[in-house]
Amino acid sequence: MKPLIVLISFILISCGFSPIDSSKKEPFEVFIFYEETLLNNQFINEMRKKSGFLNFQFSDSKDADINITILEHTITKYTGATDRNFFAATGTMDYEISMQITKSSKSREFNFRSSEIFPYDTNKILSNEKKMEELQLMFFFEAQNQLRNFLYLYFND
Repeated sequence: MKPLIVLISFILISCGFSPIDSSKKEPFEVFIFYEETLLNNQFINEMRKKSGFLNFQFSDSKDADINITILEHTITKYTGATDRNFFAATGTMDYEISMQITKSSKSREFNFRSSEIFPYDTNKILSNEKKMEELQLMFFFEAQNQLRNFLYLYFND
């Protein structure tokens, strides 16, 4: 088994494979324009917390390297299947964000959608709220991760 691991490692290294290391790249100077809503504010606060991961340097000027405009941002919550007593047994959260991203004369639209079904306990309403908050943070992280990849794919010169 050990020789196999050494052989695979040797093959990967010899063909030029190496993990992507974005920490050596200059951070993107980013200006974000958005409507003042609770959901947008929560999303932007999470982005500010993860600015190192995103490789962002936030700017207050529209003259930043990259301008991001949040076009649409929604979370929809609803109950699904019922149990034998006709109480909600599952809940569903749908998340969607659309952004217009502009750098110099190049402009692209970024869209991210995700959905999650979770068990819904009618006897523990507060634990359901906690679960929905956790799902929202998970959606934010997934969207930010996809945004990071999108920026490096289309706007990394």
